[in-house]
Amino acid sequence: MRESEKMNQKKGRQVVVDGLDGVGKGVFLGTFVEEAKKEGKRVYDIHEFWKNNDYHPSPTDLIGNFDVVITSEPTFCGIGRYIRNELIARNGRSYSPRAVAEAYALDRHILYEQLLVPLLQKGIDVYQSRSFSSSITFQRQSALDVGEDLSIAEIMSIPGNKYCAEHPMDYLAIPTIKDAAEVMQRLADREKDDNCKFENLEFQLKLKPHFESEEFRNLFASLGVKLAYMDAGVSIEYSKQQAREFYQQNLR
Repeated sequence: MRESEKMNQKKGRQVVVDGLDGVGKGVFLGTFVEEAKKEGKRVYDIHEFWKNNDYHPSPTDLIGNFDVVITSEPTFCGIGRYIRNELIARNGRSYSPRAVAEAYALDRHILYEQLLVPLLQKGIDVYQSRSFSSSITFQRQSALDVGEDLSIAEIMSIPGNKYCAEHPMDYLAIPTIKDAAEVMQRLADREKDDNCKFENLEFQLKLKPHFESEEFRNLFASLGVKLAYMDAGVSIEYSKQQAREFYQQNLR
């Protein structure tokens, strides 16, 4: 590729949706996908590939064939599958918050280096559920619960997180809700069951201030990430309306 072509190639945009379990992240991501398809964008959801394979698809198979890729963390292959099925599962076994944070960071590093960074560099957009924004909330609170102080700085110094901070997301959307107890009712009502030990009211109540803290905001501001809080407590239609407005302003 000639130097002029490299300069003219537009980098893809990465938007991450994060927040409390059950808050409605899927509604926002789903609306982004609907809006992208309305524009005629070719969307590839990586989850079906993960279900059938224990590895990531090759970027070369996606580049030129798709405009948007849908992904999530932890992944459903390799280390990510082990995180879901063992490290954070309700199985009666316990692993240190630091060990869990390191596992997440490695899963994240592999995902970014093998797939996301190459796709973004070729102009493909990435819509994602969770990233290191989850580690600095979930793993930090997990540490506090056992009397440890695992700071944001320590979590971000883990090599995988450090690598991802060098390739920061463009946008971080945080659906919020005033009454955290409502998310537990939503979890009870949905068919999906992640068997995750974090999905309990006591833990979710502790998480909420982390996502809304000044320290959280300052980290992403320092990385140049556009942070958007969205009200997910009114109705599903209102959530979709906010997601459509966000898409029109940032992802068209």
